[in-house]
Amino acid sequence: MKIALISSAMDSLALFKFLHRYDHEFLIYFDSLNAPYGEKSLKVWLSAAKAWILRAKGQGADAVILPPVLELAFLNDKEMTNEERSLILPLFSHYLCDEGFPHSLVGKLGLFGEGEVLKDAQELISQLSASFQPTKNQQNIKKFTFPFQFWSKDTRIFSHLLQKLARKSLLVNTVIKQDLRYFKDAAVDSLIPLNYSYFLAERTISKFLNFRKIRFHWFDALERSFKSLTEGKENSPYAVKIHSTDSPLALTSSKKMLRLLQRGQQIEIQRC
Repeated sequence: MKIALISSAMDSLALFKFLHRYDHEFLIYFDSLNAPYGEKSLKVWLSAAKAWILRAKGQGADAVILPPVLELAFLNDKEMTNEERSLILPLFSHYLCDEGFPHSLVGKLGLFGEGEVLKDAQELISQLSASFQPTKNQQNIKKFTFPFQFWSKDTRIFSHLLQKLARKSLLVNTVIKQDLRYFKDAAVDSLIPLNYSYFLAERTISKFLNFRKIRFHWFDALERSFKSLTEGKENSPYAVKIHSTDSPLALTSSKKMLRLLQRGQQIEIQRC
């Protein structure tokens, strides 16, 4: 199976924490010229991503993984044909419907991401949740409210620090805790990250939260969704090809990421 990932930074590449374990061919489109997607208007990065989707389709991709909000936007885009929509792997949507929504304790969801994306994300997630049927356990909770209620927090500094510094850095951990304290005060019961790179700090986030009161699902939840969506698909020899709009130094400077991508093999990097 040939899977394309569209990324403007380390966001979608964070998924290789588990993707490197699967025998598929991966095409990475590293769009650093239009980065960062999350801090610009949705229209700007939608148009940039459309060009990459067409390129992926032309190179024989069977599926495309997009950043979370981009995925929701494209799946709701009425201008897209069914053929184009079927190309998108609904990883984040699957994660929300299988992990985020069913495990909400009282119907209060906290969204954290960057800049202008927050308002669009809340609207798109609200549309997705409209078809959700509360579980029996949720129906038996007196405090559970539906439709879901949302609280949003701009965590762009948190995002930048994760890409520049080690995840165990004291500064990174301090900023994470300061940002997430907002959700503790708001008494939300589930946290939903709008950028895959946030999962890289899953240990710090989970240690700061009381899982009995606020749920944050780890990379394991995303991996379960990926396995479910690709089950029965034909495997292929593991390979990674990177198409970068700028210098790929941001990719190769991260030794841990490079080891995950390579999996003992050479990776092909092209500038486009």
